[in-house]
Amino acid sequence: MLVRLIVATFFAVGLAGCVTVSNPLTQEQREALRLASVAVEVDPAATLWWGDGDRAYARSKGLPETESEALSKTPEARAFIAKAAEGKIAAALERELKPALAGQQPVKVMVTLRNLRVTSIIQRILVGGPHEMTAGVTVVDAKSGRPILSHPGLRAIARAGEGIGGTFVDAAFLPDPIDRLTGNFAEDFTSWLLQRPGPTPPPK
Repeated sequence: MLVRLIVATFFAVGLAGCVTVSNPLTQEQREALRLASVAVEVDPAATLWWGDGDRAYARSKGLPETESEALSKTPEARAFIAKAAEGKIAAALERELKPALAGQQPVKVMVTLRNLRVTSIIQRILVGGPHEMTAGVTVVDAKSGRPILSHPGLRAIARAGEGIGGTFVDAAFLPDPIDRLTGNFAEDFTSWLLQRPGPTPPPK
């Protein structure tokens, strides 16, 4: 288990650099957009590491949470966790984009989740590491299906309290990690889509 945690942490650090993807839309084109719907799917090859999702699946089967890690390896558990993650991402994007996209052209935002890593309490205590996710996002015309704009791999992170003290503070005072992470993803995508001025905010 410890080896797995260390490898995952180095993997996350290796992804820390982000690739800049240009947004070719003009301000007039951006202001014309209106959100019609959000659709989220999980790439079949996606990494899904979300302990709370694993434990929720175990509870749904009437099984103890201590069996959640073993259960998470089954196709049924993966489908359960994927559906839960899809719902979290869609809800976060709708909260951000509904008020931001108020133009006349209805668009659909299509998301493909490629990586989801919500660091466990054990990892945060022993080796640290942020929560992170990566997803491709395409904006299409809601009527014709014509692609308007695409980001092949938007990465978002959420800081995680480290050590015993930091982990305790996280659990006591902050929203659930998955909600902070998907919220940051939605904010980052909205900022990129609308080309909001100012420097990129630090990881949250």
